[in-house]
Amino acid sequence: MHAPQAVEILPCTGLKAGVAFFSDPLPSDETLVAEVSRSNVPQLFCHRHQTDQLMVLRGSVELIVLQNRRLHRISLREDEATWVRIPPGVPHGAINRSRQPVVMVNAVLRHGPTDPRDYQARPVPRALIKQWDQLRAHG
Repeated sequence: MHAPQAVEILPCTGLKAGVAFFSDPLPSDETLVAEVSRSNVPQLFCHRHQTDQLMVLRGSVELIVLQNRRLHRISLREDEATWVRIPPGVPHGAINRSRQPVVMVNAVLRHGPTDPRDYQARPVPRALIKQWDQLRAHG
């Protein structure tokens, strides 16, 4: 696997029509809707041949990405429509502080076959647990 690219934060553009907002579509191979529940278990996912393009539809979440051997927090909220594009090879997870599940959309870009390991959460490496705890504590 080649070196991962950088995570991108993109504004959500679209059309406001009365009380409705119609988001411009992002190119994708499939669209998934996911619920992220509250959990105290620090875990990461890493996709080998997939770019995730994530936006929160309901609630708020702290998206955590591992780049350059550091964990970085990206806050996503339903009232601030923002896309986050996570390229293949970038480990990422989420912290939901709410009692309610967060609803997210993922406009997935496929770059090869799906690997079953892509959807198996991995524990955060022991060397990064302190960083994870600090991010979770300073929401």
